[in-house]
Amino acid sequence: MEWGSAAGWAATFIAFLAVNASTIQWLLKRRDEQHERDTGRVDELERQVTELRVNLPLEYVRREDWIRFSGTLDAKLDAMREEMRGEIGEVKDRLYAGRN
Repeated sequence: MEWGSAAGWAATFIAFLAVNASTIQWLLKRRDEQHERDTGRVDELERQVTELRVNLPLEYVRREDWIRFSGTLDAKLDAMREEMRGEIGEVKDRLYAGRN
C-alpha cells in the first residue's frame, strides 16, 4: 500500500469519525433540549397539582361529611316542623274553641 492511499484511507476514516461525532453531539444536544422541555412541563404539572391540593378542600365536601350534615339538617327541620304543628294546633284550638 502506498502512502497516498494510506493517507486517503486515514482521511476517510477521520471524516467518518467527524461525521459520527457531530451526529452524536447533535443527538445529545437534542436530548438535552427535550429534557429541559420535559422538566418545564413536569414543573408546571407539579405547580398545578399543588394548587389543586390547596384549593380542593375549599371547594369539595366529602360524601360522608355531606351525609352527616344533611342528616343533622333534616333532623332539625323535622323538629321545627313538629314544634310548628304543635303551636299551630294550639292557635287553632284557641281560635275555634267556641265554634264547635
